[in-house]
Amino acid sequence: MARCNSCGADLPDYYTSCPQCGSTSLSRGVSAAPPPPVNYGTIEQRKITTAGEWFLWMLLCGLLPVIGPIIMLCCTKDKSVKNFAVVYLIFYVISLILAGLIMVPAMMGYVEKSRQMSELYGLLLTVL
Repeated sequence: MARCNSCGADLPDYYTSCPQCGSTSLSRGVSAAPPPPVNYGTIEQRKITTAGEWFLWMLLCGLLPVIGPIIMLCCTKDKSVKNFAVVYLIFYVISLILAGLIMVPAMMGYVEKSRQMSELYGLLLTVL
């Protein structure tokens, strides 16, 4: 450890000046060698997730909320738990239908807009 002769602050050995008072007058301890260099290694390239893999993840995440209520329906004898599972599944199906009613026209609009841009600018259509 180094010690500042002006303000008395304890500093690491590799400091050349005191960050508190700015003095360069430091008294060194036993070792004044700088710390060994840090080896950060190389940065690993992450594998790019394909569209098919994303689709499977989305499908899995979409089906996970359905698996629990189906297990509840099959395995429980409690009538209130079965009623909850039925209501949950009904709301899930309604939400899927509403999502389809919103997303399908939105995607159709996107495809139509990309076709117009392709014709207008002569670009290749990468969507279809």
